[in-house]
Amino acid sequence: MLFLFLVVVVLLGTSVYTYIQDRKLQSVSLDALRMASWNLVQLGNEAGDLDLQIGLMSKGAGDPDELMLRYDILWSRYDYLLNSKESAPTRQHGDNKAQLDTLFADLKALEPAILAAVNSGLSQWDAVMRGWEPQKTQIRNLVTDNFVGDETSRLMSNVQASRNRLANLRLLTLISLMAVFVYFVLALFFVRRQSRTDPVTGLPNNNYLRTVRQVSGEKTIIICEIRQLQLVRSDFGDHGANELSSLYASKLLKELMPGDELIHISQSEFLMFLQPRAEQTLEQTASQLVEATTFDWHQPNSVLHISAVFGIDPPCQEVSGDWSTRYQQAHRALAQAHIEDQAFYINGEDLRRRIAEDAQIHAGLIKFLNREPGSLSLHLVYQPIVSAVDQNFITGAEVLLRCRHDDLGFIPPNRVVNLCERLGLGLSLGRWLFREVARETRYIYQHLGFRGHISINLNPAMLTHKLADDVKELLIDGGIPPSTICMEITEDNAALEFGSINQLIERLKAMGITFALDDFGTGHSSLEYLRELKVDRLKIDRCFVDGIETSDDKARFLGSIIAMADQAYMKSVIEGVENQEQWLLVREMGGSLIQGYFAHKPMPMDDYTSLLLDLGTDYPRDIRLSPQRAPVD
Repeated sequence: MLFLFLVVVVLLGTSVYTYIQDRKLQSVSLDALRMASWNLVQLGNEAGDLDLQIGLMSKGAGDPDELMLRYDILWSRYDYLLNSKESAPTRQHGDNKAQLDTLFADLKALEPAILAAVNSGLSQWDAVMRGWEPQKTQIRNLVTDNFVGDETSRLMSNVQASRNRLANLRLLTLISLMAVFVYFVLALFFVRRQSRTDPVTGLPNNNYLRTVRQVSGEKTIIICEIRQLQLVRSDFGDHGANELSSLYASKLLKELMPGDELIHISQSEFLMFLQPRAEQTLEQTASQLVEATTFDWHQPNSVLHISAVFGIDPPCQEVSGDWSTRYQQAHRALAQAHIEDQAFYINGEDLRRRIAEDAQIHAGLIKFLNREPGSLSLHLVYQPIVSAVDQNFITGAEVLLRCRHDDLGFIPPNRVVNLCERLGLGLSLGRWLFREVARETRYIYQHLGFRGHISINLNPAMLTHKLADDVKELLIDGGIPPSTICMEITEDNAALEFGSINQLIERLKAMGITFALDDFGTGHSSLEYLRELKVDRLKIDRCFVDGIETSDDKARFLGSIIAMADQAYMKSVIEGVENQEQWLLVREMGGSLIQGYFAHKPMPMDDYTSLLLDLGTDYPRDIRLSPQRAPVD
């Protein structure tokens, strides 16, 4: 260590000496001086060009546009000399800065006279000439005084050579210092790694957490995670992420009471041990923490809304030395909060029941998708989509998933899809759905000549390069004409990967398949998706239909969305039309297609086939395959 200390002292002394010798040369650059001279020569040339144009105009032979162009060029040259980094040597020489400021101000003051002369004719040019002549002389003197001659060039060459020698000395010094610095960094890293204090927030860290052996059962265990930290790291680097972590820790510290403890687990995660709050429920405590840690983080060029998600394990009756189970339960509550997009989730009977149910559903899905007997079953229903002009004209249907468990009963389709996505079954579920759709719809396409669309929702796992092969193998080869297939994409599925999604869309469109943007208006970036995604249909969510028969504002808003779809050359499918008043309003607004309970509820394929065979129903058809039908009286 003594040797390293002596090396550092010697090298620092050498570095200080070279810096003192070279500090005046740091602002001198041969290229910069040559550029400065060139700029002054250009200043003289451009002043000469302006002078020529003024002379021509005074004789009635000039071009006003050329004159103003030369004036603007000279104006820009002054601005460059006064403000650019490259012109700093010119400004620093003598009183050049003051002269340039004066000349620039004089040129600006001359502009009204030039404009007046251009508009008035020859009579005004004498005044312009009187104002311009002193400027021209001063420019000539400035250029002459600053001209870089042979002697100055030799001086600059010597300066450059001196700088090169000093630079080599500094390089050697810096290499030695870097070697020592690396040694110290590694040593410091090792020491910090052994430390139990986080260097950014000053809180106990994960190393300290490993030493915790017991947590009182009366304490609440809370894990909180900053949602936006990854975004901050990508935009502002680790420095910005550390700054946010430190700020967030300070906000959590303000919420602590005596006996509470805060641990910084990772850059984005904190662990809290909280004493019971008198006259305050756990939900109130969690809400207070959420409110205290939700804020706008101001940066020089942006404002980022910061929030966190909390997983909470409530106090228990027993005091156990092994608290790892409770710590795991807090993590599970945090995961559930993420899944449900909630600010916090408290571990309890509901969460344990949900976990148990998810395990049952998962086991049932695996058996079902492997075609093994089990307690869970999936089936499909079809909700007809009809023409807004004629309720009896069936243009197609949307495929809807239904799921039932022997013990749990009906399971919402979204829960099944989300569970499949989380547990890696999304692709298997999608392929099963393709096969089932082809099997159930083969009859209406091959024997009834039905050519209406069949709309299929794509889950996120299916949006890969393999989708086109699956569509070809499972749907088209299964008997469904490609022109009748409509793939529905939601905003969450697209996930802002417009480039890759559009490539996939183009590949499938080449096969004759159409695309729809589903649930339009329910996300945060609907207009961006509408602009970026190459879809053919816009499915307007039912939330925009609800109440239009009693609210003129809601009706006008829905009408504007339909008009926007028309302007984008898209067919609009209005979802959730539940009564005749809504139907009539949507039809008046120009909606193309309607899907809702007023027209038809979702139904099994047998009922859908019967509907198509009904004499009062019409649909797009291939007349070569369509059965003969008796006329309706």
